[in-house]
Formats: sequence, structure tokens, C-alpha cells
Amino acid sequence: MKNSLEGKNILIIGSGIGGLSAGILLAGLNYRVTIAEKNQLPGGLMRSYRRAGFDCPVGVHYVGALGANEPLGRMFSALGIDVQEIFSRMGSEGVIDRYIFDDFSFDLPANIEAYEKNLRDSFPDENQAINVLMNNLREISQRMLDPAFLLNQGDPFQNIDYLQPLGDFLDKLNVSPRLRAVISVPCQLVGVPPAECPLIFHHMVLASYLFSAWRLREDGARMTDAFVRRFQQFGGNLLLNDEVEKITLKEKTIAGARLKSGREIAADFIISDIHPKILLPLLPPDTFRLTYRQRILDLVETEGVISVHASVDAAVHPEMAHNIYRLAIDQQGTIQDGVFYQIRRGTNQSNLLSIITKSLYGEWSPWENTYSGKRPKEYEEKKQKIARDLLRQAEAVFGHLKNAKIVDVFTPLTIRDYINCPEGSCYGIMRSSRQLMKITSVTKMPIEGLYLTGQNVLAPGVMGSLLGSFDVTRKIIGTSRFIQEIKY
Repeated sequence: MKNSLEGKNILIIGSGIGGLSAGILLAGLNYRVTIAEKNQLPGGLMRSYRRAGFDCPVGVHYVGALGANEPLGRMFSALGIDVQEIFSRMGSEGVIDRYIFDDFSFDLPANIEAYEKNLRDSFPDENQAINVLMNNLREISQRMLDPAFLLNQGDPFQNIDYLQPLGDFLDKLNVSPRLRAVISVPCQLVGVPPAECPLIFHHMVLASYLFSAWRLREDGARMTDAFVRRFQQFGGNLLLNDEVEKITLKEKTIAGARLKSGREIAADFIISDIHPKILLPLLPPDTFRLTYRQRILDLVETEGVISVHASVDAAVHPEMAHNIYRLAIDQQGTIQDGVFYQIRRGTNQSNLLSIITKSLYGEWSPWENTYSGKRPKEYEEKKQKIARDLLRQAEAVFGHLKNAKIVDVFTPLTIRDYINCPEGSCYGIMRSSRQLMKITSVTKMPIEGLYLTGQNVLAPGVMGSLLGSFDVTRKIIGTSRFIQEIKY
């Protein structure tokens, strides 16, 4: 077993939930931790933003498995973050998500037993396939509830069958198009099509929401503030509006970094909470072998999204206790298009309707070399036209949207500029079955003292980011100390 490295000074690049979580863990273990953030405010996709008096969410619309004995809840506890202060539990009416297809609908309920019942009631002739699916889900659920999950992160390579794509799995079960469509919806949450989504991925995402589903009580700024406050309680140093321009090495070992302000920071370890493709130019050109460098550059991204926030009359359109997915499928049950809807409490007169759907980076190529706040009117006109079309489509779900008014719209270019993701993807690198081994090799940095956090190999989103932070902490301090001192 590799011993933990010596040294006390740690620099973290990026203040998303992955960077802040790693900072909290390591500062709490008496390391001297500095986080450098290029933006004026911390939080990355975790943070919401205000427009016209509304808090518009970016990357946290709802999360799963935040219960006290559930994996995300245990990680929050280890970080010293109060779940109840930030989140409220969904499912009080028995529904978390409503899937609306052209000729049928399906409700994702608040627990695994109810999910099984809904499946059997909706698809009474497919009990054999449902038996296999539920056995898998229960096995993965038990593995996720095991405290050892944070150490081995579920060890997805134990069962090679779980690495097969969901599409192949459903083909073998010979499911109907409708059942295929219902089972495939969680792939929408991670940006990986069923034909490429590893079964372990799908099962973990679905199991997480069946454990418990949670929404922000207020906004992402409050969530960010809780993480920043905890980091600073341990003496962590947060530098805003000052990005890392160059990482310095000494004999292939991390030595420190130079920031845009000209400040030099000595570091024994550097944790990168930014996209690997953005990390590359920060290092000397000869740092990596050409094959390793190309492996990073060849990684495929998940598709981007366009997100529309609109105010609607609160009396006619009250806050919804569940989310809605409007989905179009082909004759085989493959999801061709999907739109996510959420209505949250806003002001006394108006609530906030959020709409998210796929938007390819290439659709915005005419403005690829422009930046947020400085884009021409043609870009704004296209953005507003798409937003108006999406609002009209939403009326098929909600009826006439009384007093609807577009508050804000963001595109893949917005996300690209905000978090330095090369193609503006909320989920970054596509964690598909054909890329799993490549991603695994990329995350093992061949530089002493350099680590990657953010979304890990096994899971995207909030859970993946926290798993990545816990894993980096374990690597730095050693497994024995991690077991003794990280109380989860």
C-alpha cells in the first residue's frame, strides 16, 4: 500500500462542490489549504444566481440519497454540513418525478418498494424482466448503504455484468418499448444515452432517488455559503477572482502555482477541481507523455443544455411538489427528446418555472469565440426564440401559462464561460461504457502530488463530486488515517 505523502500545503483549483468538499476535509485535518477560484463568487454549478428577484438554479435542481444513513447524507455529515438547513425532502405526495410520454405516463415514487409496485401495475406482463431489474437495484442499494462504499466507492469492477450498457441489458430482457422508456429515464439525469450508459451508473442514480429525494430549501447560494463557512471555520483560505495561470513542478513533483494576479503559492499537493482539458495548459508542455495527453484531449463530453427560467402567475401555477419530464420516444422505446420542468416558489405574485432540454454545443458555433456579456444581438435573438418556443411547448403540460415572462436563459456557451468546461456540458466528460477505462487511467495523474477531484469515474453530479473529494483525501492522508479520522 502506498504511504501518504509528506507535506502540509495544499492548493485547490476551483471552488465547486468538489473543491470545497476536499478543502473542508483536508483543512479539518490541519492541512494549510488554499482554494483559488477564477470567478468573483464561489460555488460553481452549485450556486444559483438572481435575476429579476428570482433565484435561478444552475446545477442543483434536486438530489438523492441525503438521508442520515444514505451515502450522500453520510458524506454531508462527515463534512459537518447540516442537510436539513439546506434541503427539504421531496415525495410528500408520493411522487418525485412524473414521466409524461405521448400516450402514457409513469410516476417515480418515493421508495424502492413503491417503484416496484408501480412497475408491476403498469407492466403486468413483464414480471420476469422486472424481477431481474429489482434484484439488481436491491443489490446495488445494499452496496451503497455499506459504510465501506466511501472507501471502495462500490468497487464497480467486482461484477463485470454491471459495466454493460443499459441498452444491451434491456435487449437481453426483451422488454417492451414502454418499459424500456421508463427504465431509461435516469440516463437523462447523467447525460449518457442508454446505449452507452453503464448499468452500474443507471442503477446508482435510480437507487439514489429511491432512497430519498431532496430539493434546496431556498437557493444554491445558501448551499454554497454553508460549504464556504465550514471551510473557513477550519482556517481555509479562499481566493476569489484570481485563477491559476501556471502550475510549477520540481523534478516531476508539484511545487506550487502562479495566479493571474501574479501571486506565487507554494504547494506540496495540488487538487484540480476543473476539467482535465483545462488543466493541461496550466502544466509545462512536456509534463505528460503524448499518449496520455492525447487520451485527455480525446475524451468525449456529454451533450449541453439550454435552460429557461420564466416567471408565472403563482395563483394559477403553484409550486409543484414533484418534477415533470416530458419525453418523446421512438417505436423501440428509445428516448429521442426530453424536457425537464420544475415550478418553485418565487415571489408573492409569481413562481419560477425552470425548463431544461438538450442543446448541442455545435448549435452555437457562430458565437464560439465570443464571451458572456459581450455576445451580439443575433445570439440573444436565437436564445430568446428557443425560450419562447419552449414556453409554448410547456403549455401542453401546464395549460395556458398566465403572465409568463422569460427571466433568463443560459446556453452551453454560458456554462463553458462560467466553469471552464470546453463544450459547455453540465456533466463534463461522458462517463460511457466505452470511456470508463480511459477515464480511470486519466484520473490517475502521473505527477507526484497532483490529484483530480470533481465528478469521479463512478458517478456524476453532486454524489460523484463528493466521492471524488473523499477519494482524493484518502489518497493524500492514507487509508488508515482516513478510516480513523473521517467520521462517516
